[in-house]
Amino acid sequence: MRSHQPTLVVVMLALVASAVILVPADPFAAERSRPAAVSIPAIKSVAGRWSGILYGRPGGERARDWIELALQEDGTYTFASPRTYGVFSGSGTVGLADGRLIAEGEQARVTFTLYQGGGKRFLRAEGTMASGQPLRADLYPAP
Repeated sequence: MRSHQPTLVVVMLALVASAVILVPADPFAAERSRPAAVSIPAIKSVAGRWSGILYGRPGGERARDWIELALQEDGTYTFASPRTYGVFSGSGTVGLADGRLIAEGEQARVTFTLYQGGGKRFLRAEGTMASGQPLRADLYPAP
């Protein structure tokens, strides 16, 4: 009867080698590259054009639609979301509180939080319509 010990050693070495290949050199690298919420020091630091997908818009075909936001240094903004039969749009003014932007109107209240990390920067908009319907969007700097 032949011994299976040399085969077992080869299999064990192969498993150890594959484990070394699969384990990253820095196990916390992914965690550090995830964007984290940062304080917005002034409205002008995030002024510009932003765009992304809006989730939960009333009347949205698939409960998600493209939205574009133009934010001015003085806090005034306009937004637009194209529809198949027109454009859902509006304007207003944001304020700065606790490092976040706040937009409040008759139809909705929205908080904008800035996230940075891993070479990315985006505004997360979270809010609620007057009807109670939640809204969310991750807006990236528009080209």
